Amino acid sequence: MTKPAAPHEDEEPAPLRRYRELTRYPSSTRRITEDSFDLLNPGARHERRMPIPDQQNNPDHAWQVRFTADRYFVRDAQPALLSLELWHEGRARLPTSVEMIAEPIGDGATGGAIPLDLATSGTGVQSTFVPNDHWPALVGQIRVTTIFTAEGLSQQTGSLDFYFTGADRIPARFTGEFADRPLRGDLVVEVGVDVDKPGRYRVEGNLADATGRPFGWARFDGDLAGGVQSLPLVFYGLVFHDAEATPPFTLQQVRGYRARRGDVPHREDMATYSGEYRTTSPYTIEDFRTEENDSPRKRRMIAMYQDALDRGVRLTTPEYVGAAK
Repeated sequence: MTKPAAPHEDEEPAPLRRYRELTRYPSSTRRITEDSFDLLNPGARHERRMPIPDQQNNPDHAWQVRFTADRYFVRDAQPALLSLELWHEGRARLPTSVEMIAEPIGDGATGGAIPLDLATSGTGVQSTFVPNDHWPALVGQIRVTTIFTAEGLSQQTGSLDFYFTGADRIPARFTGEFADRPLRGDLVVEVGVDVDKPGRYRVEGNLADATGRPFGWARFDGDLAGGVQSLPLVFYGLVFHDAEATPPFTLQQVRGYRARRGDVPHREDMATYSGEYRTTSPYTIEDFRTEENDSPRKRRMIAMYQDALDRGVRLTTPEYVGAAK
């Protein structure tokens, strides 16, 4: 089957052009740019300063609060850093009293709520909390509730949740063994893992060029048996050209989890890997493919787009197109 001819860029309708942009690479690969916050900061939280919602007994509506943590997923013996900050009429205000209580919710949750130790940091209050010290067999949700007051502010209550995989429930670990090789115009980085619990795994990592700039992301999504083995992260060749990446390349922020379909939470995190891997083979930009991703599904979708346009159907510009395998 021949690929549909691509019209000149100036003549191509915006919806079809946008679809081609969104499927430029396979769904398992993306280019990283400065705007790729989800890839550059995996697991980051997004709480912002918000008006205090409970104003029933407080006529002063000029209070704002931010109750947050440094990450959304906590695993193994990692600490979680929680913080509470207050503002009144735009000025930071230190709470006069604060309590924080952590409670596990989920598979392996035993024991009741525990109070957290607190410390003043600047104009806020912080707690460094290690869930594994209390619930090493937990896979699930931990809820931290805070009760606080300030001068001129009645007692307030807020909560936040994060997901935790205890040390006893870590399904696999990275071995620190890596290898790299070219494959049909792409770059394959083999990642060593030691799997305790077979199942469906997702593993991903970011690739940086010689300047230290992250430019590419790849994901493995497949079944793993038990034992020591390796899995491939395949970085699509066109990404190297689009990003004008220069070798050698460094694999960073390797992370992964075992999927728990139909369960809550939906994942068991692998142990954190803090190291990096620099490619050992000599690469040049000519080693990587320059053509866009192509697949039978993509060809069918482009043909459907073109047929609809030829029939005068008015199309909207797609924001997400799903997997383009």
